[in-house]
Amino acid sequence: MPETSSHPTNSSATFEVKAYVTQTAKLLGLSIPPEQMGSVVENFESIQTIAQPVLDFPLPDTLEAAPTFEP
Repeated sequence: MPETSSHPTNSSATFEVKAYVTQTAKLLGLSIPPEQMGSVVENFESIQTIAQPVLDFPLPDTLEAAPTFEP
């Protein structure tokens, strides 16, 4: 079995969803009306919950990235 990465996963870090949404919108030049901010943050929290098992999956340090993606 290949060695897996000893790098910490994102699960141990605190992810401030509202701060992420606010900063990303600013970087992209998007304006999120205050009355919709709660729903946007809620959706990003759902995305984080769905993605977390993939982010927590250990990968070997020797893994090479695929040169192309073909669905």
